[in-house]
Amino acid sequence: MKLFDRTNFYYIVFSVIIYVLVGASFYLVVEHVIYQEVEQRLKVERRDFENFVRAHGVWDESCYFVENKIELASLTDTLAPVTEFKDTLLYNRYNNEYVPFREYSFVSPIGGAPYKVTIRKSLIESRTLLKSITGIMMAVLSLGLLVLFLFQRRIARRIWAPFYQTLSRAKSFDLNEGKGLTLTPEEIFEFNELNSVLNKVTDKIARDYTSLKEFTENASHEIQTPLALINSRVEELIQQKNFSDEQMRWIQDIYQSALRLSKLHQALLLLSKIEHGQFFEWETINLTTAMAEKLDEFEEIFTHKGITVQFTKTGVYQVKMHPVLADVLITNLLSNAVKHNHPQGVINIVGTDRALQVSNTGSTLTASPERLFERFKKQNQSSSSLGLGLAIVKKICDSYHLAIQYSFDKGMHTLTISSPVAGQ
Repeated sequence: MKLFDRTNFYYIVFSVIIYVLVGASFYLVVEHVIYQEVEQRLKVERRDFENFVRAHGVWDESCYFVENKIELASLTDTLAPVTEFKDTLLYNRYNNEYVPFREYSFVSPIGGAPYKVTIRKSLIESRTLLKSITGIMMAVLSLGLLVLFLFQRRIARRIWAPFYQTLSRAKSFDLNEGKGLTLTPEEIFEFNELNSVLNKVTDKIARDYTSLKEFTENASHEIQTPLALINSRVEELIQQKNFSDEQMRWIQDIYQSALRLSKLHQALLLLSKIEHGQFFEWETINLTTAMAEKLDEFEEIFTHKGITVQFTKTGVYQVKMHPVLADVLITNLLSNAVKHNHPQGVINIVGTDRALQVSNTGSTLTASPERLFERFKKQNQSSSSLGLGLAIVKKICDSYHLAIQYSFDKGMHTLTISSPVAGQ
């Protein structure tokens, strides 16, 4: 959930709670005021009633001051009931419904005898007034909350605009440009601090990246030159015939180690370039066709090792990537399938419109499958493999948001490269 939406969510929840509490409190307060007014009027009628009885000794229901019906009930019990107010419902035969009343009961002597006097006042008008006032108040409050919400939303968008501008600039930050972000100062202190920190951090990152890139390029050049010289001199020594068999084995070991070091240097340099995003040119590559072409190049190797290759095409798998990396990807997949295969083994390749699958026979994996794509992880530690082939494949897939999965079933190791499903 976005920060702006989260803020609005809390604002709405808090507003609804306040809305309900204020509405309920207002209703109860107004109801209490109305009840107080009704009870006060009932008390006034009691006073007028008692004054009339004291003056005349009897009660006359036709008195002009009586607004509400008064009922009298003779009491025989010497213990008179206490004065009380309560709500009651009386049937209205004209409207065929029960109507709410506020009832006031008290004891008053009439002609020397105690009577229970009950005065009732209809609450229907008061209830109607209460509902009207509450409805109007809730409508005004709702309108006020809506206006405040819209105002707050508009203000929040203005306030957070510099933040989203900074976020957009940060997303477009590219190390290959060789410079950090240049964010302008803002009026809001916190955003100004954020921009200042991002400027400093990205400047340092850009400088470090440039330094690392230059170091990698310089180291590559400085290492490659002596390696080429070593290989050249060793090749000249191999052509000479005045060495013993043991000396010749030593020279062969030196030559193989130099070749291995050269390959390791090239593989690590390639990984570094991929990680630094130096292959930024994209083309639409047909991996199905690229695989078919690469199989022709590997034909001699397959024949030499007696490996049977089956290529099944059910679709054309196209991806956008740098053509050099596409070639490296296909080459490493096939090289891995050859290196870790049995003599007279099998390689099955399946190409669909969304995936490329390479399977090969081989020994059961001894290492954890989760560590298969780590650098310098090899199935056979004594093999001549550098342990970087699948690490490079994984890095290329990650760079172009391709999924790579490993599985083993019925003696077949399978690597599957696929594109994400749209919407995921």
